[in-house]
Amino acid sequence: MIGAYVYGIVPARTPAPADLTGIDGRSCQVTGSCGAIAAIVSPTPAGRPLGTAGDLRTHARVVEAAARSSAILPLQFGAVMADNDAVHAELLEPYQEEFADRLARLRECDQFTVKGRYEGDVALREVVAEEPDIRRLSERLRDRDEVASRGGNIQLGEMVARALECKREADAEVVAEALAEHAAAMAEHPSEAPDVAADMAFLVPRARQRGFEGAAEALAHQWQGRIRLRLVGPLPPYDFTQW
Repeated sequence: MIGAYVYGIVPARTPAPADLTGIDGRSCQVTGSCGAIAAIVSPTPAGRPLGTAGDLRTHARVVEAAARSSAILPLQFGAVMADNDAVHAELLEPYQEEFADRLARLRECDQFTVKGRYEGDVALREVVAEEPDIRRLSERLRDRDEVASRGGNIQLGEMVARALECKREADAEVVAEALAEHAAAMAEHPSEAPDVAADMAFLVPRARQRGFEGAAEALAHQWQGRIRLRLVGPLPPYDFTQW
């Protein structure tokens, strides 16, 4: 029995990118048109296990290829329905107004992701220099033996962790303030990695893309040697399907 693997929601009458193949090398098609929307799908055996690295890459490749020529609401990896009729009746028809509204807002927009990582131990050195209480406690514990300093070291670790978190929040706010004027929306990715200064997604209208990239480049130059800033995009609006 053949099911329908769904990659995303697109405007009705959107042509499938030429020669685009999906999971298992099956041809992709735009189907299930319902009012202003349709779905991009490919056939897949019902019950076929999904989840290999190749499957994930194929899903992303199809979504990204479609996004180059059309607005798209990407579906999460692994969305399989019984057949094309089910795509129409169970996915598109019940949500056609909602999906059409979201697609209209995403039209002519791309996602860009901005990731910032502290260079070496720069963040730690900054909080020690900026926080007198941390500096004093660190100096007081420096020459004590391990047993005598255990409680103080725990306290110091907690103080440093709080200060680093405040620094990350402040630096993420700088990114937001620098880039928000060029974007229609933004979303922050939570991260517990100690070297992450910022990890944010921006929905950028194509008419404002040059200004966005210029602002990101200026910030990267400003932070050179302190935070390594990486700009990834344009991408499909993975973080803004609910926007």
